[in-house]
Amino acid sequence: MTRLIFQLGTNPWQRDGEVAPGSAILHEAHHRALNSLPDTKAFSMYPSKTQRFVKEDVRVFELDHDIPIFEMAAPGSNLGWHNLTDGEIAAYRQRLGNQVEAWINGIEADHGESMSLAIVHHAFLNPVVLADVNERRLAMGRPRIPVLCFAHGAALQMYTAAKADSRDSDEFPSRFLPLMEAEGVFEATGVRAVDWVAAVTSRQVRGFNDVFPGFPLERMVLTPNGYDQDAFFPAVHPTKAPAWRRDVLPTFITRPYPGSNVPPAPVPGDYEHYVVFNGKFAEWKRLDALLEAASIWERHAKRIATIIIGGGSDDEQKKYQDLAYDKHRLKHTYFLGPRDPEELAMLFTAADVACFPSRDEPFGLTFIEAMACGTPVIGANSGGPKDFVNDAIGLLVLESEDMSVLGARLEAAAMQAFFEDWKRTRGASAMNYALMHFSIRAQVERMLSQLVHDHQLV
Repeated sequence: MTRLIFQLGTNPWQRDGEVAPGSAILHEAHHRALNSLPDTKAFSMYPSKTQRFVKEDVRVFELDHDIPIFEMAAPGSNLGWHNLTDGEIAAYRQRLGNQVEAWINGIEADHGESMSLAIVHHAFLNPVVLADVNERRLAMGRPRIPVLCFAHGAALQMYTAAKADSRDSDEFPSRFLPLMEAEGVFEATGVRAVDWVAAVTSRQVRGFNDVFPGFPLERMVLTPNGYDQDAFFPAVHPTKAPAWRRDVLPTFITRPYPGSNVPPAPVPGDYEHYVVFNGKFAEWKRLDALLEAASIWERHAKRIATIIIGGGSDDEQKKYQDLAYDKHRLKHTYFLGPRDPEELAMLFTAADVACFPSRDEPFGLTFIEAMACGTPVIGANSGGPKDFVNDAIGLLVLESEDMSVLGARLEAAAMQAFFEDWKRTRGASAMNYALMHFSIRAQVERMLSQLVHDHQLV
């Protein structure tokens, strides 16, 4: 018997110039890991504005507009779900459901077996779509598909804001929580209710329970996040990084925002130390605190360079590049835009330390990816990284909402990292810690084992 698993994503995988957020990177990695398991066959569908292809195990839900997102803006999209009318969302839902149902029917016909499990990413439209599909299957006498919903941070932030006093915030309007409550997909019982909800941190489990208290806690699955060990590993041994990066870093060219008067330029390879950041340009990622830190360490002449990976809307790119170059007058800070996993691994390997000062980071996959490349990490004592960052692999500095204070703390931590040579003394520990605890295959094996033994998944 072959176990058939269908995954439905909310964001595109990183191809053809489209930027994949953390949930899509996880989706793709899970797809490959599931297909590496014995007697298991995984299939995936995700939306895309530009990608157009058909593969045996992957389908694209083709769009003629940006990917709808939960925030006001994110890398690759300026279209929030709240920008769509009820009619547009209903049409999206219907078309997606039709394509999901047709492909699942085809998979089952080809294999002569029923779908064992559907995994849907984000606690928003995808579980609703699978509930629609299951209702139609039951009406036609077909078996219901068990559904696991991955509750990622962005949708939970939207619902949490909807329950707060400042309900109609610009970034997270309160419109969709009543919709999800009415759909009944997160109730204890019912044909439309999902069977399990998975989250990568205990904080997300609590956050989901606060928003949807009717869903049973015993059907919540804690599955600590994993990284793709086939993509993230040291490009060279940490002791060889200084010489190697002199040749490699100049192959990376900066990406100024559209209309910038700063010309593209290669990243010099002759700095004594490098600090790297990777993430979307959102307020809660607190790139501004890192730029505050850079304004301090750049006083050390040409010793320290800051590499900024990631992006956002044109406005967000302009905001942070202007902050770097106009306000702080930084001369050794390089914005490289979003990069694919192979390039990310090279840049993480080249860095002495990776710095991610996010506020309430849902998990912190980018921490893990940097660690997997043999690079110690620095962050703020906030959110998911509190669960796994320790003194053997890096440091979390004391929280502050004052960016100048937080920046000073980040700068002090970086100076400690350089003085104590963390790349040499903690790099191997960081790599081994990531490999032992956070590989994708280990994650999906634990997750499926938990569903089989604790929740009666066949």
